[in-house]
Amino acid sequence: MTRDELDAIGADLLAADEATDPQRLAAIAWWLYGEAGTAQAEVERLHGAIRSGRTSVPLVPALSRPAAPRT
Repeated sequence: MTRDELDAIGADLLAADEATDPQRLAAIAWWLYGEAGTAQAEVERLHGAIRSGRTSVPLVPALSRPAAPRT
């Protein structure tokens, strides 16, 4: 989740609270709960990949090598 998305959620939460809209507050809470579950599943997947020694994606980005000097 990006910083802009978090800021938008914060604004939605404030607007729903000011409007005393419990249904909107509940909808946002459930959405955040789902996002947290998705993030936790990704963390567990990465931990499993590290423990097994098999990863389908590099955990550390490959470093680019400097170009050979031109002579």
